[in-house]
Amino acid sequence: MKKILLSSIVTISSLFAYAADTDSTIHFNLPDTVKAVQFLAEIRIDAVNSKKEVQAGIRTDLVKLSLEADKKEREIVFEFPGSSKIVATGINVETEDDELEWDYNWVTGENYKLLLSIAQDSAADFLLYSGYIWLPRESKWKLIGTCKIEGQWGSIKKPEIFYSAGLRKKQPVIRVHTGEAWIQRNNGSWKNLNEGNLKSPVVNVTSHIDSLAQHEKEIAIIKEAIASGKTDAVNEHNSIYYVMLKEGTGKQVSVTDTVVIHYKGSLFSDGSMFDQSKDKTSTFPLNRLINGWQIGLPLCKTGSKIKLVIPSAHAYSTRTRAAKIPPNSILVFEIEVFDTKPKL
Repeated sequence: MKKILLSSIVTISSLFAYAADTDSTIHFNLPDTVKAVQFLAEIRIDAVNSKKEVQAGIRTDLVKLSLEADKKEREIVFEFPGSSKIVATGINVETEDDELEWDYNWVTGENYKLLLSIAQDSAADFLLYSGYIWLPRESKWKLIGTCKIEGQWGSIKKPEIFYSAGLRKKQPVIRVHTGEAWIQRNNGSWKNLNEGNLKSPVVNVTSHIDSLAQHEKEIAIIKEAIASGKTDAVNEHNSIYYVMLKEGTGKQVSVTDTVVIHYKGSLFSDGSMFDQSKDKTSTFPLNRLINGWQIGLPLCKTGSKIKLVIPSAHAYSTRTRAAKIPPNSILVFEIEVFDTKPKL
């Protein structure tokens, strides 16, 4: 879609509920000490009085996420640099040039929450940028998509709310109401950008509208890989696929145990490794790990080695958790159990 020129910049530092009849940008100044990994803002479009393209949303120095209307079409659009690589999309999200588009009949008078989230890898010099929207009618999040941007890392820079609101016959083309705006620091704490004394938001993007369709899609991918001989994890238990690489003879693992293990994790899509325990063993309380481990490791006895293929619903779902693990990733783990310690 054509980009819309913005005619003014407004800096807001106090609590606001701002409606405008002119093209505007609300810019939030972040100190260098604030390392932001998520940017969240509420937007309500109260009226659209034009068949031409209008939009309202949030953006940073690299990406833009917006509600758009063009003639009779309404959609959610996530824009990013043209050199970016798309690594994840929500169900029914379409790719067009340097943006992702999801046809969604958003309605005037409803409060939508827009979320931009990043995960960086400074050593490899890239970051992931994801765009999400909270849908009030469905009371769930929607992942629009995730892009990988090479040559960039660090924190979110230049967070802004923007909207186009030109005039047509002396009436505003679009009327926009902005609400709460937040950034989340890399330590997990939230900062209210409007300086109001408000309770921190609860953001759980794993509660998303694509959960069932995405799970069915991933199970089909795993089954196809089994049928074509691309994976030896042919056994299934509660939607986790596995193969026992070595049978142990010790105590059966319990989900309440602390486990002493060697492991390595990779992406099912391309085999790229994202983590491993290297030379020393690692020790974890099993009930604090992803659900796929809690389902798969109790199949083992001490001394066992198992390979687990874990759909994203039992791993990190749509979260932008780590730069090497995009949202909606099927994960593969090889885990050797050396010891277990029961809960005291």
